[in-house]
Amino acid sequence: MSRYWPEPSDVRRSNESAAAAGALASPPKGWPGCFSSNAALKAFMGKKALNGKRVRLTGTPSAEDASKASAVTIEPDDPFGNAERVQAALGWAIVKGFVVYECADQAEGTSFVAHLRWWNARESGVWVDFTPRPADAQQMVLLESAHAEAKTKTEASAATAEAAAARLALGGFLTQ
Repeated sequence: MSRYWPEPSDVRRSNESAAAAGALASPPKGWPGCFSSNAALKAFMGKKALNGKRVRLTGTPSAEDASKASAVTIEPDDPFGNAERVQAALGWAIVKGFVVYECADQAEGTSFVAHLRWWNARESGVWVDFTPRPADAQQMVLLESAHAEAKTKTEASAATAEAAAARLALGGFLTQ
């Protein structure tokens, strides 16, 4: 089956000390103030790293939005395909970017990771992310980025399964 598979390369680190795996917090502590006051976070989200265009703190879909997308197949580990299926069903634009996490087991405000993710924008421009979230990440910082454009569908194989398992071990997805 051809689909978007999660890969370890979908995860970006703010610095070498940022653990690729471990406890994650989104939004980062002190949000939204830390967006402008934390130099490490600002640099990570800025032009030299993730090249962020727009950023929003988003919750889970509203009951109205969830109802509109109730016929859409949503996969817990495929935000890319989910966004495409919602676009096909509802006509909502796809926004490509990252969910930004603070490494919760590092010194506060020093280390961050970003997980590649796509979501949708309603006609009004409001961002809606239908991909299920871990229970401790009901609010997430989403960052639109030109660095999030490239993702290709591939066939299932032992290699894609191995890469997907490695990526899922890095966190950020709802796991069964």
